[in-house]
Amino acid sequence: MNENIEKIKNCDNLDFTYSKEDGVIICGDAEEVLSKIPEKSVHLIITSPPYNTGINYSGYDDKGDMKLYFDKMRKIFTECYRVLVTGGRVVINLPSCISQFADSRVAYLAFDVYQILKEIGFIGADFCTWLKLPRGEILGNSTSWGSWCSPSSPALRDASEYIIIMFKETRKLEGYKDKIDITPQEFLQFTTNVWFLTPKRDNGHPAPFPKALPYRAMKLYSYQDNIILDPFVGSGTTCLVAKENERFFIGIDISREYCELSAKRLGQNLLHF
Repeated sequence: MNENIEKIKNCDNLDFTYSKEDGVIICGDAEEVLSKIPEKSVHLIITSPPYNTGINYSGYDDKGDMKLYFDKMRKIFTECYRVLVTGGRVVINLPSCISQFADSRVAYLAFDVYQILKEIGFIGADFCTWLKLPRGEILGNSTSWGSWCSPSSPALRDASEYIIIMFKETRKLEGYKDKIDITPQEFLQFTTNVWFLTPKRDNGHPAPFPKALPYRAMKLYSYQDNIILDPFVGSGTTCLVAKENERFFIGIDISREYCELSAKRLGQNLLHF
């Protein structure tokens, strides 16, 4: 049992689809839900926010005004900073360069969000490249935009994304040695700034990341019994990996469909209040 998880479970006006001793899934706006989480109670945040590119999410408009989008990201990550312990970390998956939607500017989302995080107070950034072509092959029916077989105006396909790692106040996270569960082989493999991971597809969510991504982040940046938070939990992969690796978890999503999907993956009967 974790004291902070119990405090959250006892909060009024939170909409849980999963509520057990190991963690919670909460349906609601991330900014509002985060405001109810105790200060300095979370050790690691692993997430991939919506990119505002027009993806067909359930319960969320992914094609909004860019200024409003970035204002919302700032508010959410400000709350993330508040709930992190000293030495807590954020691990955020974002694209490098992507058109937000047709006829809009090209957004360098990883760099935009990095600047927001820096202004909030996060320190010590590491950038990792997630290479989505582990064997160099073309995935699925991927094709090139721009001019076809011509130097007229070719465009590059998105075969990699960034993972931003930043820290609250200090890079050092206190913990107990008997709660370290990363092996020497994993440590050597995970401590490079390029991760070769095959994307995940077809799990009921349009933009999931593979289990290997949160697994690596948890093993590198948290101890067993730490609390892991994903404020854009989607299909629940972060929480599932936390559960499988003896961490507590908090998942938040504005979509009831995705919250219920997360609860189902965690093996819990749905709870409606």
